[in-house]
Amino acid sequence: MKYLNKPVLAQVLKELITLSALPLKQIEENFTVDASGFSTSMFGRWFNVRTGESSKRLFKKAHIFSGVKTNIITSVEVTDGCTHDSLVFPDLLHDTAKYFDIKELTADMGYSSRENLGMVSKVGAIPFIPFKKNATSRAGGFAIWNTMYRYFKDHKEDFMRHYHLRSNAESVFSMIKRKQGDYLRTRNDIAQVNEIICKCLVHNICVLIQEMFEIGIKIDFKEVIPEEFMCKISL
Repeated sequence: MKYLNKPVLAQVLKELITLSALPLKQIEENFTVDASGFSTSMFGRWFNVRTGESSKRLFKKAHIFSGVKTNIITSVEVTDGCTHDSLVFPDLLHDTAKYFDIKELTADMGYSSRENLGMVSKVGAIPFIPFKKNATSRAGGFAIWNTMYRYFKDHKEDFMRHYHLRSNAESVFSMIKRKQGDYLRTRNDIAQVNEIICKCLVHNICVLIQEMFEIGIKIDFKEVIPEEFMCKISL
């Protein structure tokens, strides 16, 4: 429990999540991104118009990138519950694209913006993110926006067939919360962040064990560990 209070542990755990996902690099090429909350024992003050000042339970939000075939988590960020999903999207995308060849990315409407679609296109992937009702085809400097908007309008059934892979993100959170709970035992901010990342790491280990038996994949980290990680291990 003392280690969970160390700020440096978060980066170490994130790197372990990356390492634990790498054995499935050749299997995963379609990804999804989503966020979900984990409740804490802390309460925050808020103002209720009817009853005056009141309080409600605070929560942390986990933002994850995951593969749609095995539900392996490739990158994770933890924020306060009120943080908008799009704010951490660039980091999640960058961390996954660094080691995985992303072909398709599915996400809900909360990630629908020209900038987000542009970032996905830049890493060579196709973004299947539905458009809001007031969206137009105006590219605004991002050609992929116009392309996907037309595809969404003209081939909506096929678009939604790809988009529905997003439900795998909900499966990931369901697996984590069902096995490890959706409640955080730690009480301070640093420890709560580390606790959620630990939950994600345990999830990845479970996925690896499952895939060893289901598809017979050989788990050999020496074959997949990048050089920069080998340098850290040797140190």
